[in-house]
Amino acid sequence: MERRQMLHIPGPTNIPDRILRSLSQPLINHRGPEFEALLSTCVVGLKKVFSTENDILIFPSSGSGALESAIVNLFSPGDTILAACLGVFSDRMAEIGEKHGLNVIRLTMDWGKAVKVEEIEAILNKDQEGKIKAVCLPQNETTTGIGIDIEGVSKMMRRVGHEAILVVDAISSLACVPLETDAWGVDVVISASQKGLMLPPGIGLASVSERAWKRVEQSTMPRWYWDYKAVKKSMTTSQFPYTPATTLLFGLKEALGMLTEEGMEKVWERHQVIGKGVRNAVEAMGLTLFAEKEYASDTVTAILMPENIKYKELAELLRTRYDIVIGGGLQKLQGQIFRIGHMGAIHFMDMYAVMGALEMALVQLGYEVELGTAAAALAKTFIKK
Repeated sequence: MERRQMLHIPGPTNIPDRILRSLSQPLINHRGPEFEALLSTCVVGLKKVFSTENDILIFPSSGSGALESAIVNLFSPGDTILAACLGVFSDRMAEIGEKHGLNVIRLTMDWGKAVKVEEIEAILNKDQEGKIKAVCLPQNETTTGIGIDIEGVSKMMRRVGHEAILVVDAISSLACVPLETDAWGVDVVISASQKGLMLPPGIGLASVSERAWKRVEQSTMPRWYWDYKAVKKSMTTSQFPYTPATTLLFGLKEALGMLTEEGMEKVWERHQVIGKGVRNAVEAMGLTLFAEKEYASDTVTAILMPENIKYKELAELLRTRYDIVIGGGLQKLQGQIFRIGHMGAIHFMDMYAVMGALEMALVQLGYEVELGTAAAALAKTFIKK
């Protein structure tokens, strides 16, 4: 019998059948009228998902490429930025900045801990000369399953009156958790296609505010492929300065339609309830969450490996017996934690399958837990809604 694997790593995510079908369309002329209509529809939909009237720029790239686009368009060599570093992916923004000659102030946290608003405020208050040009944060760090209070940081920055812009990595949070770009005053939001947007990898996204465009005008960093001004100019006529990822734009149109049908507030609520349910099930089984619970992510949950159970054995059993694919720990967390992704096209009954399979696999590997514990914890969480 044909078996379908359920992908529950922290991204890429499962692709709904509607989107898979849309990706199979024949290519069209990316300089023709059909493409112009397609791109216009996608931009309108993306503005709803980003909750913004700012410019939306689209790149044929990974999320990492979109992060680099922010560095080379917003800053000049020698500029200073503040970057929160609490895992592999938040470190990436700092690393890209250093590669391009920026002075990076790293606000480094122990992995599993969240950066707090007051910690950023303390650094900005010490910057009496206004050298810090930007605060760079992830909304969600998938390495550790941590979320950051972007709204709180943005309100604080306006209150203290610092001139730094706010640059947010929303690659693993867009279309999953609340992100009010304009209402919160976020200057640049970076994201990508393969997580909450339920697409394959290959599209990088940036929303750019008027304040951020002023920084683009001042930047002396060399760029060509990533040039915001060139992309904006082309997109005003529904074109690109180079070949776009046309097939992925077919999928993006379908994904945006699905999100609109559900409604963004309901999308956010679904992820919040599922995230809470997974955490409740983990604790009910006697397992330990890796992230600070108050700041736990609603898109990925990181869990400490139980004693005497190896990650490779757990992951292999889940994959071969139950067709569930989970993620492991990265770098210094390798073998110490496992991660369950629950973003994008995820619904309540999916998590019964995932957490039930996890429970059965753990029992097979010698972990002591009463079968049905995970399901009961999920039911108690989901029924309340």
